[in-house]
Amino acid sequence: MINRNMFRQCVSALALLAGLSFYVQPVAATTITFDDLSDNGLGTAIVNGYQGLNWTNWFVLNTPLFTAQVGPNGAAAGTVSPPNIAFNGFGDLAIFSNNVFTLNSADFTAFWRDNLQVTVVGKLNGITTNTIIFGVSATAPTLEIFNWAGINEVDVSTAGGIHHAPYTGEGTEVVMDNLVITTPVIPTPEPSTLLIVGTGLVVLCLARRRCKGRVV
Repeated sequence: MINRNMFRQCVSALALLAGLSFYVQPVAATTITFDDLSDNGLGTAIVNGYQGLNWTNWFVLNTPLFTAQVGPNGAAAGTVSPPNIAFNGFGDLAIFSNNVFTLNSADFTAFWRDNLQVTVVGKLNGITTNTIIFGVSATAPTLEIFNWAGINEVDVSTAGGIHHAPYTGEGTEVVMDNLVITTPVIPTPEPSTLLIVGTGLVVLCLARRRCKGRVV
């Protein structure tokens, strides 16, 4: 005979099993190298949807092809994983955004100037949550660790700096490579969840029918 205590235990067990079937392992951080994009050495706009993000004023550059045309430059010096890097077009504000994510880290290098000032702003639905300003050189990348969670937009702007001789170019572009972000997983019920819950409801209904009219 199934009593009330047994009935409660069945309910608890089913809830636990259903909860386990909803559990999803978090996604590992994604390193965006930009090396899977095509460019002829002149700079190509990164299209929305690349790596699940929207890109505003970001360009990809094949640095070996570019260097063959212009000579030494900060883009080549800042290529952490060859052959490509990303940069803010014309030295203007550049943005990447989409659903909520964590900005973990990225490597930054000045394109033409030493002590270029880089401002990175993290936002959630247009509201600033994080800001950092740092200087970068034109001869080696700077790894910047952010670990900004719960944002859906990153703004990158640049200013200042002193021209690095003997580079022939001029401008406030910044090189970005090996951008690391983490996008959380939204748990969704697996087919096993529906089977567990459905089977459990049948068992509970049968148990209640057997218990009906009995004193326990």
